[in-house]
Amino acid sequence: MARASCEEANSIYIKIYDDGNALWTLETRFELKTQEDVNFFNDYVSVLEEDRDIIIQGKKDSLQEIINTVAHSSGREMNIDNISLDYQVVDSINKKYGLVRFKFLWKNFGLKDQNSIIIGDAFNKGSYIKEGEVLLIEYPEDYTIYSINPEPTEKRDRSLFWYGPKIFMENEPNIFLKKSSIFNSSIIIIFGFIVLPSIIILIIYLITNKKKKNLPILMSDVDKIKNILKSSGGKCFQNDVVAQSGLSKSKVSQIISEMEKNGAIDKQKYGKNNLIILKSK
Repeated sequence: MARASCEEANSIYIKIYDDGNALWTLETRFELKTQEDVNFFNDYVSVLEEDRDIIIQGKKDSLQEIINTVAHSSGREMNIDNISLDYQVVDSINKKYGLVRFKFLWKNFGLKDQNSIIIGDAFNKGSYIKEGEVLLIEYPEDYTIYSINPEPTEKRDRSLFWYGPKIFMENEPNIFLKKSSIFNSSIIIIFGFIVLPSIIILIIYLITNKKKKNLPILMSDVDKIKNILKSSGGKCFQNDVVAQSGLSKSKVSQIISEMEKNGAIDKQKYGKNNLIILKSK
């Protein structure tokens, strides 16, 4: 079957359940720009449908092999279940996409404790997502994030997004989820109504007095970049530093070059971008 010039991107969606199991969706998205692309996708789907059972079994075998390796390194039993294949064409604003999705349940994906779930040891070899790709992790409703590394590109309601290009080191992303409790919620409410107003008044007082004494209260540009790197787990792409700092590209480039000379950071080339690594957190 001849291949059209369809642009494709692979993305991963992981929904964590409160028992530590996870529903995975492996999605391949084809951008259908021309009728030739549409014809290619229709032919592609026809082949998938014709050999559907064989393809699903082959995918299951390859995934189970990967999961067996992860299970051996993590020390807990893991299995794959309920694998399925589906496909559809989606029209969005000014664009049309063909989607192919493999879904499966990864049992014991997260390390489950009575009041916590730890995600990360299943990503034991690290990974890389390309431009236009996304990793999405959704966590259970009655859990909150205690710690996370690296920081996601975007956070929504119980959903964490990492957009490509992005490099994940060994055991990343690493997420420590703590189960919420009525007791903790009560403390937060009491804090909000009683303690927080006092803290706000104190902060306003301190800032006002600093202004009166003409003391600088803003951090330097170097400290700002260091804080961005720290919040990203000690490493970040230079383009992301520009976006998060609010500084110009030339200013960030100048500061990073100076920090590299001073031995504060390492700079590694990745395509048209630089990965900035903080030497001392």
